[in-house]
Amino acid sequence: MKWNWGTGIFIFIVLFIAACVVFIYYAVHQKWTMVEEDYYPKELRHEEKLVKMRNANALSEPLRVTLDSAGLVIRFPADFRGKTLSGNIDIYRPSDETLDVAMPVKADTALCQRVPILQLSHGRYVAKVDWIADGRGFYREVDVFIP
Repeated sequence: MKWNWGTGIFIFIVLFIAACVVFIYYAVHQKWTMVEEDYYPKELRHEEKLVKMRNANALSEPLRVTLDSAGLVIRFPADFRGKTLSGNIDIYRPSDETLDVAMPVKADTALCQRVPILQLSHGRYVAKVDWIADGRGFYREVDVFIP
């Protein structure tokens, strides 16, 4: 069989269509999740979040999130000593929503709260702490890496 320009064009078109089919098959079978299921109502409250972040930045010391052998330790600033804290802690895993951990704020007398290491797998997390004290809201995000 002699190769001419018609045969070349035919082979190119067949390979192009095959590549498109493979790409579509690959794309359809990808796992995708949204960062937030209810992102629109949360976006409407974005200004509230900015005010809470400004309140947290105005504290005498920042909220600290550290890692020890038992898990994550969330230390609230000394400004809250003797005050009742309420709110939520979301340990958000950007790569897999099934590994997210959510819990209420329950600081001990030393203003610490622990998240057991058994609830977390290796990788990057974002600790999102949203708390209220004396009627004022505070919010802080801290990146954490679990080795």
